[in-house]
Amino acid sequence: MITKATISIAMVLLLVLVAPAAADTDIRPTVVVDYSMEPAVLMPGDTGTITISIENMADGEIYVQEDDKTFDMNAYIASIALGGNDGIEILNKEHTDIGLLGPRDTIKLAFNIRAKETADNGVHFLTMELVGGSDMNDLNYNIPVKIDDRNLKLILATMPTTVMNEISTIEIDIINTRPNEVTNVMIRPEGENVSFNPAEVFVGNIPAGNKSTVEITLNTMASPAGMKNLSFTASFFNGDNYHTSENTDLEINVVDQPSLIFTSIEVTKTGNSYSIIGDINNFGTTDAKNVLVSVAGSEDIKPVQPYANYFVGTLEADDFSSFELSARILSPDVEQIPILIEFRDTDNVYSSVTGYIDLESASAAPGNDQDTPIWMWGLIGVITIAIGGVIAYTWKKRKAAELEEAEDPDENDSDDEDPDYEDFDGEEVNGKFDEADTEENKD
Repeated sequence: MITKATISIAMVLLLVLVAPAAADTDIRPTVVVDYSMEPAVLMPGDTGTITISIENMADGEIYVQEDDKTFDMNAYIASIALGGNDGIEILNKEHTDIGLLGPRDTIKLAFNIRAKETADNGVHFLTMELVGGSDMNDLNYNIPVKIDDRNLKLILATMPTTVMNEISTIEIDIINTRPNEVTNVMIRPEGENVSFNPAEVFVGNIPAGNKSTVEITLNTMASPAGMKNLSFTASFFNGDNYHTSENTDLEINVVDQPSLIFTSIEVTKTGNSYSIIGDINNFGTTDAKNVLVSVAGSEDIKPVQPYANYFVGTLEADDFSSFELSARILSPDVEQIPILIEFRDTDNVYSSVTGYIDLESASAAPGNDQDTPIWMWGLIGVITIAIGGVIAYTWKKRKAAELEEAEDPDENDSDDEDPDYEDFDGEEVNGKFDEADTEENKD
């Protein structure tokens, strides 16, 4: 931004109306000088440009008739020179043979200057000398130039001191402490065993005494545990001069703990097939989008439909969702099933993490032989044997009773076949008389 410091030297360089005793009138053109500085304030080592503008304020014709005299309203500028001092060097010191400047004409002359690296903060005055030609008078004027070494300042307002293996969002305040606007501000983060997205952030222009805030994503998903060094730097332009701020350094502690974790896991087994039911929890500080949970297949582990993978969707910070997976294990040496968690962070950047489900806690599915403990099978065997013994004993007893019943009808049948059977006393047996009685009756 060009700051125009108008001297309006209202250089009545030669608007002099002279009324001598002889009543002669002298008319000369008026010249106004302005200047502007870019950048408005220099930093030590900066180059800048001072633009001096000269305008002939005469209005109307070039030649003016007055009292039978003709006056030339052109302003003739012979040269303009700029002088430096101990803190500022003038790179092109003089413009010569500028020439005539007609009524309402303007000419602009640029002087390049450079602030020395050792220049002190404050206002430095440069001397401008304008040399007029013909009847114009000369002019000397001091032009102030400011030098200020203040830089941009970075404040990490939301930077945590301890993070997990997660994706975090950092807010950075960029404060322009300078008395003039800076342009093309960019922020560059760097870190040990961590990554940032984006790698650089464009901020743009920051006016004097103002701040801008940007967000950067810090990715520590693959970071080993321990202290990590981070550094943040701002770059900017002051005019055409490139500058960088001092590094803002800090340390963070990375804890070996993923932000997406499993809880309430239930594993059931049917043969060599396993079913996994549980919850996935977002333990982090940012949302996880498009979360997909899958069985990580291998030579010994095969995902099984319909739950080879499970789409969860968006999992907000401090939230959870249920999932279900199934897999077939082809080797008895497998003790864990790897579960791949895929998602996108707040910047839509793909990330993944792998969790593991232990198979030691697996329970048998209903109807599976592992549903009943071994001691229970023993008890069932004893009870079965006892019941078998009771059944066998009852069957034998019933069989014996049937045999006895079978023998009794045979004896009854033999009695029926001999209807004349009598007892020894000649008493009637089965409704008949004894033979002895029969003989007596005959006699």
